[in-house]
Amino acid sequence: MAAVNRSVPTSFYTWLAQEAIFHATSALFEWLDKTGTVKRFKIRAVDRKPMLAAEYFGLCFTGPTIEAHHWGRVLVSLVGMGVGHDVVQYITHRFLLHQPNVFLMRALRHSVHHSTGATKAISACYMSAPDFFLEIVLPYLVPLALVGGGGSGITFHSLVAGLGAIGGLYEHSGYDLSVNLRAGGKANRDGSEQALLSTIASKFLDNRSHAQHHVRGNVSFSDGFGSPGISDTIFGTRWDLAAKRRVEHAEKEWQRQRAELS
Repeated sequence: MAAVNRSVPTSFYTWLAQEAIFHATSALFEWLDKTGTVKRFKIRAVDRKPMLAAEYFGLCFTGPTIEAHHWGRVLVSLVGMGVGHDVVQYITHRFLLHQPNVFLMRALRHSVHHSTGATKAISACYMSAPDFFLEIVLPYLVPLALVGGGGSGITFHSLVAGLGAIGGLYEHSGYDLSVNLRAGGKANRDGSEQALLSTIASKFLDNRSHAQHHVRGNVSFSDGFGSPGISDTIFGTRWDLAAKRRVEHAEKEWQRQRAELS
């Protein structure tokens, strides 16, 4: 492995990996939009600095490099972060960003993010500063601190940040690569190995949950692509479980903010 300049904080390398993968993957989705190469999969076509503080206070990005000799710990940490991210994002996303409270809606302005419609990959991080902190930073740093900080190595943090970036971009791209797989699974229920693999791949690539969140607003607060979906399942807010409902005064404020953006 190439030598790393240890005078530069690990959190900076993590941020750099996330940014590089974020924009590279976004460029790929933009190219797909422009060329229409896989247009049949396009299901919707409507047109961080706290990391440094977490390292400074020794909460994250410090300690032994866990990936050097402890890959079992890496896997456990990844699972722990997945569950932790699901819980923290659910709390901040549902009870703060989507709280039917006009004061909070005006202060946090989550409507900026929802104004995009989740049809362009690059819109994944189009949001207000408070929104970014509550929906991106906290759900990443809190679980990271709880699993031990992830060590000071580059590999683990690059993997976590990179996978998160790809997942966020795919969720907001407007594409659903499971469309054909779902159709094939319904047609082929013979229990063969191919049918089983098709079903697994279909469930993994299914991109309907976050799309439904942007359409309905009151569902799927944390069960997007790559998420275990524990919180939405427990509280009955998963997109395929929740009844369609609207909160009148919150909806009026939502529409007012959208009108200001247009």
